[in-house]
Amino acid sequence: MRGELLTIRGSEDHLSTVRIYCMERIEDQGVRNGSTTLTYKNSKHGLALLAIANAELAFQNAEKAKRAEELAIANKELAFQNDEKAKRAEELAVANIELAFQNAEKDKRAAELAIANKELAFQNAEKDKRAAELTIANQELAFQNAEKIKRAAELNNIAFYDPLTGLPNRRLLLDRLNHALVGRERQGSQGALVFIDLDGFKNINDTHGHACGDLVLQQAAQRLESCLRKGDTVARLGGDEFVLILEDLCQKTTETGLIVNALGEKILAMLGQPYQLGRHKYCTTASIGVVFFNHRNGSAENLLKQADIAMYQAKQAGRNTLRFFNQKMHDDIKLHSKMTAELHTAIETCQFDLYYQVQMDSSNRALGAEVLLRWMHPERGLVLPATFIPLAEKTGLILPLGQWVLETACAQLGAWQLNSVTRHLTLAVNVSALQFQEHNFVAQVQAALQRHSIPANLLKLEFTESLLHENIDFTIGAMNALNAVGVLFSLDDFGTGYSSLQYLKRLPLDQFKIDQSFVSDIASDPSANSIVKTIVAMAHNLNIEVIAEGVETEAQRQLLIEDGCTLFQGYLFSKPIPIDQFEALVFKGL
Repeated sequence: MRGELLTIRGSEDHLSTVRIYCMERIEDQGVRNGSTTLTYKNSKHGLALLAIANAELAFQNAEKAKRAEELAIANKELAFQNDEKAKRAEELAVANIELAFQNAEKDKRAAELAIANKELAFQNAEKDKRAAELTIANQELAFQNAEKIKRAAELNNIAFYDPLTGLPNRRLLLDRLNHALVGRERQGSQGALVFIDLDGFKNINDTHGHACGDLVLQQAAQRLESCLRKGDTVARLGGDEFVLILEDLCQKTTETGLIVNALGEKILAMLGQPYQLGRHKYCTTASIGVVFFNHRNGSAENLLKQADIAMYQAKQAGRNTLRFFNQKMHDDIKLHSKMTAELHTAIETCQFDLYYQVQMDSSNRALGAEVLLRWMHPERGLVLPATFIPLAEKTGLILPLGQWVLETACAQLGAWQLNSVTRHLTLAVNVSALQFQEHNFVAQVQAALQRHSIPANLLKLEFTESLLHENIDFTIGAMNALNAVGVLFSLDDFGTGYSSLQYLKRLPLDQFKIDQSFVSDIASDPSANSIVKTIVAMAHNLNIEVIAEGVETEAQRQLLIEDGCTLFQGYLFSKPIPIDQFEALVFKGL
């Protein structure tokens, strides 16, 4: 084809377009002219068309270049947009992930919020519950505070007041007494401490019961309060003991004494009036001790001791009376305390000996002896029983002391069994009421007899009528138990006490011992002689033997024989002597 001979610069696509266009024109001309082989190489018109085509081609190339540039730009823009789109897609992916995370967190928070709401609802319910509990607790606290105040008042009363009488107790008494001592230093006037003890109060409890005893204490407290001035103190020290503090009396002791003595008489009269115990009335008395005080008296405790000492002096004076404290009284008490301590030491170190006073019959034959206790004091020397036996009984030391005497006497009886000269001798041992009331006294005696293998009828227990004043049924039971094994009983100082004949017939007595006060006057006082005859006659009628103590003259001995008494003890035969001297006396036949 001829068109292929044309050379057109441009792009391949545009060149093809021109070729096609030229060929179409040539073919078109050839058709017209009737020849298809006609060429337009030298034709102007062909050139023009070619130029137009070239121009068109150039324009199109330019447009193509422009479009290519635009396309490049568009491609860049598209690439940029694609990058942005990818970036946005990534961001969107991240955002979606974040959104999904946030949604998950939101769901989580929603779940937590639901749980928190439930917890809040529970806490609110608990809060309401706690509020209700707090209300109850506040009410309980208010109640407890009220109870605490009430208990504090009660504790104060317990701490400072006697629950039975409502009076100040010992603690409050001492506090007020200390204040009173300080007040006397400022004012210079004297005061008085009055110690009051109801006489025989134990008998009320024993016979009527503690409830009646409490009624007596309450009524006594009311009576004491009625006797005092405003500002004075009455306190219950304990038991049946009351103490008064009288302040601002006088500066002179004599005038103070007159005032207190008048008050004491008033108190004795008030306390001596009958007490109404239910349907019954009971009468009692009181013993009063008084000590004066000022700022120089010392401590409150010392004042109480001194008032107590004075009160016991009132009891010893017969009771129902008043006594004032003095220094001699105080010295006696100190001596008493010292003797008590020394008595303790004497028992622990065995400073005691037994002395023996022979007992004789009318044929001047030794039947035995009474053992008498002697204290061989390392400083004072020989101390007689009258000095320390009352102290031993008061302090309870008579119990170990009496046990030692019983044991030593039984040991001596056991030793005498080895000799035919002394085998028949009896020993009379004094037994105190306190010792006899011990629950194991019978067992102690029986054990001592068995331990030393001695016949029970060689041991004679002596007691005074004071043993019959308390717990008589127990006493009779114990005596019967010992008498059943052969132990003998002798009623000492017969005729000087107040024993009931009804009790005497119930006691397993083997002997009456006529008191030496009757024996000493038997030769000079017909009444004494008559009493001795009566005692002897009664004893014989009761099948009880009689021994007279304190026989010092032959005349007394002869009169006793005439009165029917054939057993004797006294200085006419021998004074109390140590065991070695007594045995020597027995062996030489007196």
